[in-house]
Amino acid sequence: MRRPRTLNWRSGRLRRGVVRSTLSVPPADVLIAGGFFSLLDERLKLGGEGYSPRMMEKIEYAGGNLGSFQAGRQSLEKLSDLEISTKHVQTLTERLGRERARERDGLVEALKNKTLKPPHGQPPAAVAIHLDAGKMQFREEDAGVGVHAPHWGDIKVACLQTYEPLKQAKDPQPNPPAAFLDPDRVRKLCAQMERVRNESADPAVSGVGEPCRKGPILKVQLKKGPKIKRPKKLVRSVVATTQSVEPFGWMVVAEAARRRFYQATAKAIVGDGGNWIWPLADLHFPGWAQVLDFLHLLVHLWAAATVAYRGQAGGARRAWELYERMLRDAWRGNVKGVIEALENQMRRLGEPPPKAWAGDPRQVVRLTLNYVKENQTRMDYARYRREGLPISSALVESLVKQINHRTKGTEKFWNDGGGEAVLQVRAAYLSEDRRAEDFHARRPRAAAVGTNRHLLNAA
Repeated sequence: MRRPRTLNWRSGRLRRGVVRSTLSVPPADVLIAGGFFSLLDERLKLGGEGYSPRMMEKIEYAGGNLGSFQAGRQSLEKLSDLEISTKHVQTLTERLGRERARERDGLVEALKNKTLKPPHGQPPAAVAIHLDAGKMQFREEDAGVGVHAPHWGDIKVACLQTYEPLKQAKDPQPNPPAAFLDPDRVRKLCAQMERVRNESADPAVSGVGEPCRKGPILKVQLKKGPKIKRPKKLVRSVVATTQSVEPFGWMVVAEAARRRFYQATAKAIVGDGGNWIWPLADLHFPGWAQVLDFLHLLVHLWAAATVAYRGQAGGARRAWELYERMLRDAWRGNVKGVIEALENQMRRLGEPPPKAWAGDPRQVVRLTLNYVKENQTRMDYARYRREGLPISSALVESLVKQINHRTKGTEKFWNDGGGEAVLQVRAAYLSEDRRAEDFHARRPRAAAVGTNRHLLNAA
């Protein structure tokens, strides 16, 4: 009869017969029918990967938030004394990311089956969902060693933000910020936004580069206004995916329903005017305020005003006056005034020819006019401020940058599964509701494997 095999605690090797440990701790192995039941596994909460939940959290954090899997491995070795290969960091990070994706998809299914139960009883008072898109590089799947058929693909990102209620009878900020009335700062702001959006599919945005860099140089005396009370941000959660708009929309709806956004008093969808954002809002968030990001509007107004008087005597002064007039009207929500100013410029300049280049003044002014007309119902900024709603999508723009830190780079080429998995990890740790940490506390554990599993640091 063959004797059962047990684990030698000192060497970490399997051997036949019952081993008496020479350590000061009791043996960790208990023989049961069909294999081992390790008391030490239970005490350390080791799972199928052979790591404790705390160590799995560290591996996931390093692999999903640092610049690369290699950087994650190096940080784990330096900060946690964990010797692990770069490939293993990648494998475990993507495994956990896929599990997070399944939880997200399960939330969508529960929503569709009407079995979704929000964890909070009290709905928030004021909420906004900020929407934007970014880019990642992908490669052909299962094509062997190296990068084959590299190509850019879109990612969709949503920032679901709650705010303290701040409804006021009067506009808390009737005048534009001083930065929007400083020519040098406006020019720098436009140039910065152009760099951020240089991959935008919006022709109006891509056509404003030269005016942004070469706007009028004026000196304006600015007065400091009173301190503005703005709605305080509370908690955000993040949804991100490589999938198309339709499934992304359901992911955002499920997250909004989970957080009881639909029962809030003040609700808004904030975006930059991308052609996919407002149809999604119309479909899934009817009745919500739709807010055009004011900074993107500013870029268009600045570009149109700058090119309208390009090369003319006194052009800098006249361009600035046109820009300031349109900006003040837009800030107050006087969309009619903005449209009239642009239409006056169109009459003065004339219609652009059929194949006008992007920098043609007639083309820039025409595109800006169309942009304003298409979004005029989303430019009631005075009302949004009175209701304590945001007028800028800067929150989600910042999130896209933070996601890009991990996923975007000239040397980073993802397959579809790996890219989606890492996005889920990054989104979880960018959320502020402890979903990243709570995931590991409730994650089911399989039986631990590996002959050296007990030698791992359980911290």
